[in-house]
Amino acid sequence: MRYERKYRIENQHYLQVLQEIMRIQGAFSARYPDRWVNSLYLDNMHFEALQENLAGISNRSKYRLRWYGEDFKNIPDPVLEQKVKSNLLGYKQYQKLASTTLSGEHLRQSLSLDMLKDLSLEPVAMIRYLRTYLESFDHRVRITIDRDLQYSGVNNYEVDPFSNHDEAIILEIKYDQAIETEIQDILQSVKYRLTKNSKFVSGVLAYWS
Repeated sequence: MRYERKYRIENQHYLQVLQEIMRIQGAFSARYPDRWVNSLYLDNMHFEALQENLAGISNRSKYRLRWYGEDFKNIPDPVLEQKVKSNLLGYKQYQKLASTTLSGEHLRQSLSLDMLKDLSLEPVAMIRYLRTYLESFDHRVRITIDRDLQYSGVNNYEVDPFSNHDEAIILEIKYDQAIETEIQDILQSVKYRLTKNSKFVSGVLAYWS
């Protein structure tokens, strides 16, 4: 399992945040080129995943369909992810699905899986953002910086064409639990305040509240 330390940063430009991170001990460099991340988050009609997150339930999970690319209406090589969390630690389970499109009927067919039907899950929010990927020189610590966040509601498998925009920068530091004590210098070098931040919660509340 791994830690994901999250920082919601307001009133700063992306380049300012990037420069601060590049100064941190650990010799961080780009792992991949920047790319758009697209996610459809699933919940049931009672919004149980949302309620568990808001209530701070220690052991919980959520499901999302994730794919990459600026043209979000085409969904190449999507992956269904179950993100499992236990206190501050978490892990993911993956299932690859066939390429599809964001049209309601195609999306319904793609997510017509027994597992999702048993849990009464269907899409409730779409979230997309531009992500920067960084990695320490020893490949043990990863940092992502997300910007241009966009939240859209999903109702009956149809994505609302109007998005809510979030100007914040979301910084995440990710590492295996076994090296927690070894990277304290890196964690203490981050000048931003550790926060509880969930794109899933922000996306659902932006549309459904």
